[in-house]
Amino acid sequence: MTAALIVGGDYVTAIKQTLHSFGIDQITHWGGRKPGDARQAIPRDTGVVVMMTDWVNHSVAGKVKRTAERQGVRVVYVRGNGGNLSAALARLAEDKRLVA
Repeated sequence: MTAALIVGGDYVTAIKQTLHSFGIDQITHWGGRKPGDARQAIPRDTGVVVMMTDWVNHSVAGKVKRTAERQGVRVVYVRGNGGNLSAALARLAEDKRLVA
């Protein structure tokens, strides 16, 4: 089972449902607008970070991106309500980078 981190957004119920449909049950959500969000550690078992680009502070986004890259965690960038998340997760699963 893979865990996910959602960064940004206020209402992420639909995002969580999409992640659940890919077998991801452990989901952490950071609001992404507070400077303190950049100082948090990405949870240990995280397999994918979902970056809500419309709803995240630039410094938080940059910090999370760099940290994820160092840890080998894939980052998926999603705009708006996350309608393209399913396609992005399907591509990751197809590439065997995300175990669903």
